[in-house]
Amino acid sequence: MDTASAPANSDGGWVFRALTTASKRLFWTLNGPLEDAIRVAPSEYYDPGVLDSMEPYFGPDGSPHAVSQASLLEPLVSSVTVRVQCIDDWDQRWAAEHWRCGELERNAPDRNPGRLGPRPDDETRDPVLLVFLTVHEYVSAVHPWLMAMRDTLLDVLGKLDGNPKWPPETKLAVLYLGPGPLQIGHEDGWAWWHRRPRPFVVHPSIAHLSEEERTQRTMERMMARAAAQVRAREEAEK
Repeated sequence: MDTASAPANSDGGWVFRALTTASKRLFWTLNGPLEDAIRVAPSEYYDPGVLDSMEPYFGPDGSPHAVSQASLLEPLVSSVTVRVQCIDDWDQRWAAEHWRCGELERNAPDRNPGRLGPRPDDETRDPVLLVFLTVHEYVSAVHPWLMAMRDTLLDVLGKLDGNPKWPPETKLAVLYLGPGPLQIGHEDGWAWWHRRPRPFVVHPSIAHLSEEERTQRTMERMMARAAAQVRAREEAEK
């Protein structure tokens, strides 16, 4: 699963897993070794001046920050499949555009818009890492893996914007750990991904529920609605 996945529990029900507050505090860059890559924000949200008040992930004696021992997800899990959003997006666009190019080559060769370049390698297109999900074991396993594909990330991020490959000196960061595939981009984007949510009014009928319980109910309603739509289509096709 990715960090968004929610496998069934022992009763067969849906379990929604979310990032812990500790994991949301990471300012995780992809510009060098792990020892220099991460700082820890005071909270999960960006506030003016927060970049100057972050703490180093590793202390002077080399020991990791207290957040390192927290779980990455709640409820706890022991393994996860890690995916990268820009790699997934590029693979889908590659497939769609090459299918379209193939159609044009067959039906109107003079209108072929050209190729997007080589398809991402399988190594980057289908990444699977199994890790024990404390924050520290997660970043320790995933950071070198991401650094090994840094050149590919720079290439894909440029192509997705219709531009050349981003220059090698670009400051990359993991902007968002989930739910869902990792969002990677320029480190200046970290503040936007960690902006404070707008206040919202909770309906009195669910005000007594925790945020996780409200999210669970939303997921259940969405799944029930989707199942009803499938049943309606099946009935219409009979």
